[in-house]
Amino acid sequence: MKFTHPTVGLLGLIGSVLISACESKPKIAENALKPKITTQVTKHDTDDAAIWINEEDPSQSLILGTDKNEDGALYVYDLKGNIIEDKTVRGLKRPNNVDIEEFELGEEEFSIAVVTERLTNKIRIFRLPEMTPLDNGGIEVFEGEDQRDPMGISLYKNTEDKVYAFVGRKSGPLDGYIWQYELKGDENGNIIAEKVRAFGKYSGKKEIEAMVVDDELGYVYYSDEGVGVRKYFADVEKGDEELAIFATEGFAGDHEGISIYTTDIGTGYIIVSDQQANKFQIFSREGSADNPHQHLLVKSIDVSTMESDGSEVTNASLGDLFPKGMFVAMSDDRTFQLYAWEDIAGDDLMIAPDGLPQHTKNAIQPKYITEKVVFDTDDPAIWVNKNDPAQSLIIGTDKEDGGGLYVFDLHGKIIKDKVIPNLQRPNNVDIAYGYILNGKPIDIAVTTERSRNQLRVFSVPEMKPIDGGGLAVFEDRDKKDPMGVALFKNPKNGLVYAIVGPKDGPSKGYLCQYRIDNDGKGKVKLTKIRDFGNYSGIKEIEAIAVDNELGYVYCSDEAFGVRKYYADPSKGDEELALFGTKEFGRDIEGISIYKNADGTGYILISDQQRNTFNIFSREGSEVNPHNHNFIKSVELMTLESDGSDVTSVGLGDEFPKGMFVGMSTDKTFHIYDWRDIAGDDLK
Repeated sequence: MKFTHPTVGLLGLIGSVLISACESKPKIAENALKPKITTQVTKHDTDDAAIWINEEDPSQSLILGTDKNEDGALYVYDLKGNIIEDKTVRGLKRPNNVDIEEFELGEEEFSIAVVTERLTNKIRIFRLPEMTPLDNGGIEVFEGEDQRDPMGISLYKNTEDKVYAFVGRKSGPLDGYIWQYELKGDENGNIIAEKVRAFGKYSGKKEIEAMVVDDELGYVYYSDEGVGVRKYFADVEKGDEELAIFATEGFAGDHEGISIYTTDIGTGYIIVSDQQANKFQIFSREGSADNPHQHLLVKSIDVSTMESDGSEVTNASLGDLFPKGMFVAMSDDRTFQLYAWEDIAGDDLMIAPDGLPQHTKNAIQPKYITEKVVFDTDDPAIWVNKNDPAQSLIIGTDKEDGGGLYVFDLHGKIIKDKVIPNLQRPNNVDIAYGYILNGKPIDIAVTTERSRNQLRVFSVPEMKPIDGGGLAVFEDRDKKDPMGVALFKNPKNGLVYAIVGPKDGPSKGYLCQYRIDNDGKGKVKLTKIRDFGNYSGIKEIEAIAVDNELGYVYCSDEAFGVRKYYADPSKGDEELALFGTKEFGRDIEGISIYKNADGTGYILISDQQRNTFNIFSREGSEVNPHNHNFIKSVELMTLESDGSDVTSVGLGDEFPKGMFVGMSTDKTFHIYDWRDIAGDDLK
């Protein structure tokens, strides 16, 4: 029998264990992305990260990261990965995950960081950037439960500025695994929490730690490790239905950290750690064209993190190293790795555009977003089906050479057999009802075809041309380029007119008004009636809207103000009003008019670069019907909206008080329930 010295045997055993452990660790791929920065190491074991953006100086933003030990800490780093010792919170009992949100306490608004403290069954809350506690020593969670051990945390601020914390745990029931708390300020200046619901399924397989909320779209996602990613509504009143479970295939082991990169146009990416593969799997944020809850795999990337748990991402520019945003991921070597978003994106993913305003969390969400056109959306019009309003249509322009006039249903689906393709830069579109052609009433849609200097006229809903191939405009001008168009049907005699605006024109007589007549051959023709309307000469006049019932026409002199005239040419060319000269940030764009039966209503005008619509009174003041008072501004999820349309007619159960449609620069139109626009301020 061979004798082995005990020390030699022990060393051999330790060596074999170490070798085995090394062999079980996933290797970093040779082509793995390299971080721009790796943070200084923590004392014990990194887990989850959050990014605080310094709005006054983004290059001075901070990264928060947990060190999840019973003698752990919430570390604070600068963007070079250096630990900021006087901000780091030590002595926490196994801090697990962390998230950041804006919070209002009394008259103040500031950022808070909320971290789970697993060994005390509490969440801890700190004010940023000072990192002072606001929780009176911590807030108990999962009270009354046998299974507590809080791990995951994600914060949500809804459109009413209420802040909620979603908390996950090490283990829990198969239904009701996640608890949602509303965070509130108390009379002592601290923050307290009130449970509002328990929801969410759990496979029972491993645990649920990683969580993220999409504030803008109102969803919460969490990783059921080894199973997939589950999706629910973040708002309590929308119920506990599971909307999706995705990422169920293609993962080496655990589904871990989740973060969401937004491109600020309702799209973006959901990034999920494939922990044992040292990869991140990237899914579409917006879902598929047929199902907003079908999140398709877009890309898989190898990174240099080791078995990454938590992650965070932002599209904000954070200085020279991170001009397009930053992705932060935990690594199993007690560090966090900081990646430039453009390195993550490569040639496959979008990057949030520069110079565009970020939507706030108060932006109103559309009911639907249309399917995308090929080139560039510009202006919509709503055709109301008077026999069945729920079957009404949205008609919108795709304003490039080779573009078209698109037709959508009220859910934003393209109706392919009604689309008019191959138009040469169709710009704006409007609709008139009851036009008499060959003795019969029909509805018509009229669009400008800019590259051909003409109008096109189609019957609605058939979308058949009735113009003989096009009707020339501005024939007596050197500068043509028709852009804006609005239709006026005189209620006294039924005559229908097209009021057309060019790209450029004279300071007097900028707009041209044409009567749409029968040509005696089953088609229509134009008869010029007048030139009218002032122009500042600064930019252009594109947006035009007609109030048929009150008999006025409005147009946006883009960098100057909104002008108002009589639509009936027999009443003269006097400018009745110039308003909106102080309320806009830069370009004054799309105009639409919401009409109440009593003559009241609202004029909605796009403040283009601010992603807002300014709303003025339709009826003017009691003293002066042409004094259109500013009422309020609403922020929408449209991006740099150009054209818009609105109706007060109820369009089925989903739009009982009417619909607002706004163009967005992501090749779509956004469809809103009027009640969401109106809020508590408007009728």
